[in-house]
Amino acid sequence: MDALDQVVKLKMKRAKRFLEKREPKLNENNKNAMLIKGGNANATVMQILKDVCALKKPYEIIKYNKTVVLSH
Repeated sequence: MDALDQVVKLKMKRAKRFLEKREPKLNENNKNAMLIKGGNANATVMQILKDVCALKKPYEIIKYNKTVVLSH
């Protein structure tokens, strides 16, 4: 018998749920993005960040600019 012929039948619901979550999906979940601009970013890098931001616009995206917070 081949390994593919042997189908494992799960007896516990917990194991079934675990395997169902790991199955491949037709539509993946939305991913969050965080874009961080450095201090020496040139115009090309800035344009790329703007393009990526525009592509992911309907979904959640966080765009950070370099800000310095000093606390003494």
